Amino acid sequence: MAKNISNESLSIQEEFDSFPLDYWNIEKVLLYGNYQNSMIVPVENILDKYRDYFENFLEDTTINENYFYSPAAFAENYYGTPDLDFVVLYFAKMTSIFEFNKKNIKVLPKSKLTELNQLFVKYRAEVEESRNSPEEYIEIDDVISKKQIYL
Repeated sequence: MAKNISNESLSIQEEFDSFPLDYWNIEKVLLYGNYQNSMIVPVENILDKYRDYFENFLEDTTINENYFYSPAAFAENYYGTPDLDFVVLYFAKMTSIFEFNKKNIKVLPKSKLTELNQLFVKYRAEVEESRNSPEEYIEIDDVISKKQIYL
């Protein structure tokens, strides 16, 4: 009798969850907040703490128009993996693929990827804790009113 192996195959999410924990993606650098118990939102990017340092090493590069709107394709060519598209966008100071249409951008050289990986390792536990148990998101009005109390 033939066995249907699709009954035992993993879903896409299960497959993704089975990957080793050291793959690179934007999830490795985001800290989250719980907004009024209705949604979990990213509230901080750990790379922001180190932007000034890494900006000292950024290199100007010219983008071929074939890569416009495709930072993943550029990352694949430049870094050897499309997974670093978020790094390309971050250091180019772009927020989405729709902005990735400039002839000249700044990129982090490959030689600095080891230091970037060290940040991923350093903050791994904090990022994981933030994802699993996000802190309550503090609204700006609450921050301002608390500061006024102490003034």
